[in-house]
Amino acid sequence: MKEIVRFFTISSILLTGFFQPLFAQEGNSMPIVLHGYTQLRFTSNFSDVHSFSLRRLKFWIVPNAGFSQHWDFKIQTTFSSSQNEAFFLQDVMLKYKSDGFSLKMGQFVPEYSLQRFESDFTLPMTERSIVIDRLIPNGTLGVRDIGVEGNLHSSNKNFETWLGVFNGYGIKEYHLDNTGIMLTHKTAVHLLKQQLTFGYSVMYRKAENLTLLHVLPDSVTFTGNDFRYNLFAHYQTEKFQVQAEYLWASLNGMIANGYYVLTALNLGKNQLVASWNQYNDIIESTDNSPEVHLGYNCLINKNKIKLMLDNRVHINNGKLDNYMTTLQIQVSIK
Repeated sequence: MKEIVRFFTISSILLTGFFQPLFAQEGNSMPIVLHGYTQLRFTSNFSDVHSFSLRRLKFWIVPNAGFSQHWDFKIQTTFSSSQNEAFFLQDVMLKYKSDGFSLKMGQFVPEYSLQRFESDFTLPMTERSIVIDRLIPNGTLGVRDIGVEGNLHSSNKNFETWLGVFNGYGIKEYHLDNTGIMLTHKTAVHLLKQQLTFGYSVMYRKAENLTLLHVLPDSVTFTGNDFRYNLFAHYQTEKFQVQAEYLWASLNGMIANGYYVLTALNLGKNQLVASWNQYNDIIESTDNSPEVHLGYNCLINKNKIKLMLDNRVHINNGKLDNYMTTLQIQVSIK
């Protein structure tokens, strides 16, 4: 708790002291807004695995609505049992925006994929698809990267496109003498009053000694040309949604790929969810059998208080294998 207080106290002082002379505030309102949520879960296979965990305790600071016409920023940290219960600084992003254009600078998630930009807070499943976690540019490298990214969009935002330049090695470690580079591009089109979205992403990376866990063997570091692409589509109404993505990666000619299809049905406060996931890595010893999820969510107060039940099973040569169930409660801090 002391670390939380210290983090937000220092951030508030720095942001207030730096930005307040530059941007006029209305009345006595503070220039920043604090958001956050937590996810507590129990996981079991009803055999030899029974585990309670803190999946996420996430906080972020953004400017309030009257902060500035052209400037935006975000600072985000997370705390998780999977990260040895230590705070991890995720986003430190400054953004300039004008009509039809914006430019991000700092540490953030490169625009790539559809589901990667659906918040953990609103996901109908307890986790994103395994192929998303593995084959987005920095899926096993901390997800974020350091760089700059521009965005162009039409006045009604029915068309959007992004282009980014990044270090290319994620954020788990810093290379002062980095010789690599990563280029990303994404385009999305929204139709039918934005109920239908489809598009693509592409990435090129000149890599140097990268450890790509769950893509290549743990003992292998990758140096060379890393090219990837992604196709996505999403359709949503008030009560129904379906989405799918295909991801492909070539690491010096070695191919990893996969896809998922996810659907959700909303019945008042009840939500029924199902997904099919296929991921093929470049590790001979791993099992690439399909993974199926069947879930139920109780939206007690929409996504602010949500109880989730997720049942996962692999289909291996026609047999059900590796069953796991997850019970999770999500509570918004604001």
